[in-house]
Amino acid sequence: GPGFREALLRNLEQVNQLQQDATRAIEDLATGERDDVEGVILATQKADSAFKMLQAVRNKVVEAYQEINQVRV
Repeated sequence: GPGFREALLRNLEQVNQLQQDATRAIEDLATGERDDVEGVILATQKADSAFKMLQAVRNKVVEAYQEINQVRV
């Protein structure tokens, strides 16, 4: 399977794509090209959830790094 680096990069790309989709949905709603508010809300919630998950992973990686550094001392 893919290594941690590849998995992390793939997830970063997915989060970025979800955020771009949400931004596009908001812009389309504002310009009148789109009228389904529920779809826009869903897109923004997906992007928000994905970003929060990515932050949680980052925090765990930082915690692990700090623990490793403490062991060396």
